[in-house]
Amino acid sequence: MIKKRIARLVIGTMLFSCLFGPSAALALDGSTTVTPVPNLPKIDIVQPASPTTNAGNVSSVWFYPTRDFIIADEPPAVGPDGTVYLGFNYYAIVTLVGSLSAVTSGGERQWEYKIPDYPLLTAPAVGPDGVVYVGTGVVKYNEGTLIAVNPDGTKKWSVPLGPVSSRPVFGEDGTVYVAVSDGTLHALHPSDGSEKWASELGIVTTAYMAIGQDGTIYVGNGSDTLYAVKPNGSIKWTYQAGGVVNTVPAVGLNGMIYVGAADRKLYAISPSGKKEWEHDLGGTPFSPIVGADGTIYAGASDQTVYAIRPDNGLKWKTVFSKAITSTAIGPNDTIHFLTADGMVQALNLTDGSLQWRYGISTPDQIIAPAVGNDGTVYAIGMMKTVLTLYAFRVKVTGISLNKSSTALQIGASESLSAVLTPVNASNRKVIWSSSNSGIAAVDSTGRVSAVSAGKATITAKTEDGGKSASCEVTVSNFPGAIVVDSVTVSPAELSLQAGKSARLKAAVTPADATNRQVTWSSSNLAVAQVNESGQVTGKAPGTAVVRVTTADGGFIAVSKITVLPGTAAPAPDIFSDIGGHWASGDIMTAYDRHIVNGYPDFTFRPDGSVTRAEFVVMLMNGLKPDVPAAETAFSDKDEIGIWAQSSVSQALQLGIVSGYPDGTFRPGANITHAEMAAAVFHASGLAPAGIVKTGYTDDASIPEWAREAVSSIEKMGIIVVGGKTAGTFAPSALSTRAEAAAWIVRMLEVKEEG
Repeated sequence: MIKKRIARLVIGTMLFSCLFGPSAALALDGSTTVTPVPNLPKIDIVQPASPTTNAGNVSSVWFYPTRDFIIADEPPAVGPDGTVYLGFNYYAIVTLVGSLSAVTSGGERQWEYKIPDYPLLTAPAVGPDGVVYVGTGVVKYNEGTLIAVNPDGTKKWSVPLGPVSSRPVFGEDGTVYVAVSDGTLHALHPSDGSEKWASELGIVTTAYMAIGQDGTIYVGNGSDTLYAVKPNGSIKWTYQAGGVVNTVPAVGLNGMIYVGAADRKLYAISPSGKKEWEHDLGGTPFSPIVGADGTIYAGASDQTVYAIRPDNGLKWKTVFSKAITSTAIGPNDTIHFLTADGMVQALNLTDGSLQWRYGISTPDQIIAPAVGNDGTVYAIGMMKTVLTLYAFRVKVTGISLNKSSTALQIGASESLSAVLTPVNASNRKVIWSSSNSGIAAVDSTGRVSAVSAGKATITAKTEDGGKSASCEVTVSNFPGAIVVDSVTVSPAELSLQAGKSARLKAAVTPADATNRQVTWSSSNLAVAQVNESGQVTGKAPGTAVVRVTTADGGFIAVSKITVLPGTAAPAPDIFSDIGGHWASGDIMTAYDRHIVNGYPDFTFRPDGSVTRAEFVVMLMNGLKPDVPAAETAFSDKDEIGIWAQSSVSQALQLGIVSGYPDGTFRPGANITHAEMAAAVFHASGLAPAGIVKTGYTDDASIPEWAREAVSSIEKMGIIVVGGKTAGTFAPSALSTRAEAAAWIVRMLEVKEEG
């Protein structure tokens, strides 16, 4: 019976705190008089509504009954994937039992984890890795644990620390910071709960914590002092307020810390610990929150929600005739809370006007709501005698695009915009897709890029409700463009052993077609696989058809692939790190032709960068020019290694490379895609393409001095950026060793064929 009375006292205290925010459990003066403030804007007074009266276009999406005779602790927590975590205590015969439940975003029970030994003292908190943390214990006996539960409902670890009555906060590296009722702040490793350090702060009641972008932990409550603790556990600074610091601190975009105290003031403290301003409220403030524009929002015991600008000016305030809970911001410009008449409220962040409200039957004490990333509001209410979790959302009813059709030339782009109805729909996420990204591609923001001639349909689909709208995009060649009229692939038939690779070549006609980009596919990936550069790898005995399709016109050619059983174990690659790499075939060809070498540890480092000097050596190794070396006039010639001096001299005499306007060659600088394209084009000795427009989605970013070279070798099929022949060219991106080897090999093949 003693334990039962103690448990009821603990839970009752927490519920009282939930009614008026953390401050109410410590100090309430009972006043509901609004303190006059000079030159206030118009105040919107929201009149109380009956529990059965709803307003606005909100819908009750679902409700989840938990179980009979449950005493709720605090608001639920919402994970990044939308899972809702409920922590509660209930009586099983004469024993108080804690439980943690996971409910899907659709309102279905996922799992329930029974808490051993002690009742819950905190609401759940979700870490950056999705692990759920709850604090347990009995203060009188100075016993309790912090429990970590995996997202699948299995126990990860638990650590006996003493009564854990404070929700933990998390560092960028995952460190778990948790305060215990004996006044100690602990830093724990997230992997196993082992302790990094402990710091004695002397806070002997519930601690309310937040963490700054620099890792500083801000801790308040139990006294008039706000603590700033460094990530190593030492005290950075303390600030003494005019009353008990009784709210969870909020950290603004500029690092400013906002905290409320029992003297009815909201304080703004700089990251250095200096008070910037204080704002008198009409009641004891609840935990503040900060909007995206820096506005600070806080409810108070005077039944008022305040919006305060970062410069301490009052933006607006909304007064209610009933007690309110602390507030939560949604992703759709609304602020949410409950009033004591059982109304779930949503106000506009801009002016404090009512967006919607929904009446539910609540427990004796109202509990603050939680808001998911998709704007769903979760509130605790009663359905008959059963404590129930309700989900509310302003549903999407329709979507439209600013255009139903549009026309673009190859290389151009345009942004489509989607309008959702109603305008205050909670989940405004839109998923964009293209019926043919080879003709018109679209990114996650609705920006459409014209890739090749043809028609494609761009579709915008709402995540909430699956409503959709579409736009037909017609892509045309730019004036003077030469269109593709056919494609062939060689060899038309290919036999190779399992584990071996060979490269197919696609010939687009006419040879000077503007867009020569192609895509490759295999009819049977279990037999033969093909990458974006046409390299075929035998996987298992059998037959498959490899298809090449032109981006312009969609012309198709095929090669029949026969994979034979391997007669012996395949010979290992010369290099240990190119297996499965898109350029492995080209790298081996370059090695066999004495164009490239590896490193002493038998690696090639295909994704490593390549310097200007290294690339020139590769290029000259491929060309093998009969040109005697001569001394160069570069001002930094002494920086060119002996191993590269002859090659640099030859490339300079052949007009393949040049220096910079300041007379330097910069041998140690990493070569870019644009620079490499210019060198490869000059080395090819082939005539330039007649049209300098490319098919790359970032054509506009190609510098003029490189445009002719890029356009020409693109049409020759030489350029492969990261294993892809289409998409972006990224002219300023640093070239890789794999790209350098592939471009040189392909250039030599084109040169030899021509």
